[in-house]
Amino acid sequence: MKKLLLVAGLALFSVVSKSQSIVPCATDEVYVESLKNHPELKLQEDLANNMARLPILQKAITTKYIPVVFHVIHKYGFENISQTQINDAIRVLNEDFRKIAGTNGGSSTDPLATDMQIEFRLAQFDPNGFPTNGVNRIYNLGTDNARDAQKALSYWDARKYFNVWVVNSIQNTTGDPGTILGYAQFPFQLNSQTSTDGIMALYSQCGAIEAAEIAQAGRTLTHEGGHWIGLYHTFQGGCVGGTSSNCASQGDQVCDTPPVAAANYGCVSNKNSCTNDVPDMPDQIKNYMDYSDGTCMNMYTNGQKTRADQILTNYRANIFSATNISAAGLNADGTYKTLTPSSVKAPYQFGFNVASLAGTGWGLENYTCPGDSGWQANNAVGASGSGCISAQNSKTWRTNVRNAFTSPSIDITTLSTPTMSFYVAYGKRTTASSDKLRIYISNSHGRSEVLIRTLTSTEMETAGSIGTSPFTPTATQWKRFTIDLSGYKTYTNCKVRFELLSLRGNNIFIDEFAISEPVGISEQLKQAINFNVFPNPSNDNSTISFENKENREIEISILDLQGKIMKELVKNNFAVGKHELSFNVKDMNSGLYLIEVKTPEGLFVHKLLVE
Repeated sequence: MKKLLLVAGLALFSVVSKSQSIVPCATDEVYVESLKNHPELKLQEDLANNMARLPILQKAITTKYIPVVFHVIHKYGFENISQTQINDAIRVLNEDFRKIAGTNGGSSTDPLATDMQIEFRLAQFDPNGFPTNGVNRIYNLGTDNARDAQKALSYWDARKYFNVWVVNSIQNTTGDPGTILGYAQFPFQLNSQTSTDGIMALYSQCGAIEAAEIAQAGRTLTHEGGHWIGLYHTFQGGCVGGTSSNCASQGDQVCDTPPVAAANYGCVSNKNSCTNDVPDMPDQIKNYMDYSDGTCMNMYTNGQKTRADQILTNYRANIFSATNISAAGLNADGTYKTLTPSSVKAPYQFGFNVASLAGTGWGLENYTCPGDSGWQANNAVGASGSGCISAQNSKTWRTNVRNAFTSPSIDITTLSTPTMSFYVAYGKRTTASSDKLRIYISNSHGRSEVLIRTLTSTEMETAGSIGTSPFTPTATQWKRFTIDLSGYKTYTNCKVRFELLSLRGNNIFIDEFAISEPVGISEQLKQAINFNVFPNPSNDNSTISFENKENREIEISILDLQGKIMKELVKNNFAVGKHELSFNVKDMNSGLYLIEVKTPEGLFVHKLLVE
């Protein structure tokens, strides 16, 4: 009969001080509690163990790809971990489960260590088929002392997604004092407890960067992931199952993991807590299913892989099926599908002169508390005109709040020296205000980001310290920033994400976003041909005028703010001299457009306002 995982290890608690402060895993205790409401689980467990001892009848899938969704339950503290930390958690999982060479997960020289042939991927499509970054964020005080009840705050079908709930703390009902790091459900619980299937873990146990705990190195998820695929602790049952006749039915029911008397902590070596196994082997300290420090763990065994393959085939086959991974946005080889719509081509400009960002391709990621205000379209002010995007930061009463907005996908391969520019207006609440604006770039629709710039409150401020009164900029309180994107000029699906880390400053405004050639190049080209449009604004006929000092081919089009061609005006060779081209805008909706001019020397854009 299965024993509680910490009961077996109580003898060590007085010896190892670390175990007095943490409970590395509560999977066994939570399972025992589940038996009270679902007594049928014991029969399911016995059936699963019997199946695990049978030979696998169907052809094994070479690699199983698992779509993952993280549900971050937070109250705007450190538990609201970043996308970067979540990406790092996936990295650690894959290095460990795939035994990737050159990583800690691939460092074991033990001949029993193996590649589990399981890979985890953040879901790219949600249950409704909409694009996602694989992360849900939920503001709820239930992040403290969380358990299964909090999983109802955000849940995706466990037959299709591997749910990971990230919380600030986990309720401890084990009877042993300490901080629970995480717990999981076994595969045989899926039918009875579908809506709670997955892993719950502390924010500090996700990945190995930022808010993560260094000593565990992200391997709490590797350990709990082992339970999720059907593995027990190596110290399951203590010193039982040590012979060839009973190793598959006692202890952890895996024959190449020696029996262990009780959980191991820290990173001990040459320990042999059970001497009744044949042959007598030392404790497998570095196995992910023990309690050693994460920095010490580095192996699953061939026997554990065989057991997991059989149990996954019987209980979780749908989640890694070709149909399911395709629906989650993965190709058969585990690579991500290409998302639509296709990218707009640079040069790209957006002045935020819209009542709403809906339909513009710009996305909002606002994680606000009641009474707070995240990023929104603002029609009251602007760097030029009367539109921008702003965050009413003066209303944010919590610190470490992250709100973000993201550009459409932009193909910047059309530019020789891609340069991003934008205007910022910002006021500090006090001289100590330390808000930050982090700017990320990606070429994978936001899945894998690179931090390219962090603007501090001092760099951004355009109005000094203005106190608690909400800041609204004047026409002169704007500052222009430029960022060289030459290192990313091969990006065909470039997305830029602006993330405001609020540390109780004041309001911030952003306007006139553009990715184009450096202003000097485009402006020089525009001036070289003396380009002009009149009248502008227009509601009827307008005229484009330019002057060639040499023969050149010129192509002129009118684009909307998403880069879609609205009118192709001309593509022709023009001789030396002055030229005029008339066009009509009666059939165009009111709003701001861009006149794009392409020449052999490069291209530039000119704003056109239709009334």
